[in-house]
Parts: sequence; structure tokens; C-alpha cells
Amino acid sequence: MQLANRIRKIREKKGFSQEEIAARLDMSASGYGQIERKAQHSSFNTLAKIATSLNVSLPFLVDLHDQEYIEKNKF
Repeated sequence: MQLANRIRKIREKKGFSQEEIAARLDMSASGYGQIERKAQHSSFNTLAKIATSLNVSLPFLVDLHDQEYIEKNKF
């Protein structure tokens, strides 16, 4: 669940809607919504595409213990 929350928070912080990211990924908004609920089931390729769509690096996207991110977002 942490990865899914991180993806959602990054998307929201950058001001993107689920529909915008889904369009960038060439998938349905409901399909993308499932990723934001259950990201741990996503493939490496999907996570890499999400990182690109959100304009962040893949390591940043999946590093759930990134202290700078935690401090900025008050986790």
C-alpha cells in the first residue's frame, strides 16, 4: 500500500489527474486507478512508465524510505 500511496501523492503534488496519467500510459483511468490502489502488483515496466509520466526517476518513485521525500510530505 505504501507504493500506491506514494504514486498517488506524487501525482497529486505535481497537479496531474488520474485521467492525465492514464492517457500518458495509454490505459484506462480505471486501470490506472487500480495501480494507485495496488501498485505492489505492478510490473517493473509499468512502474518505469509511471515514473516517466510523473517526471521522476524510477529509483525515486520506489524508494519508500527516501528521507527527503518523507520530510517534504510529512510522512
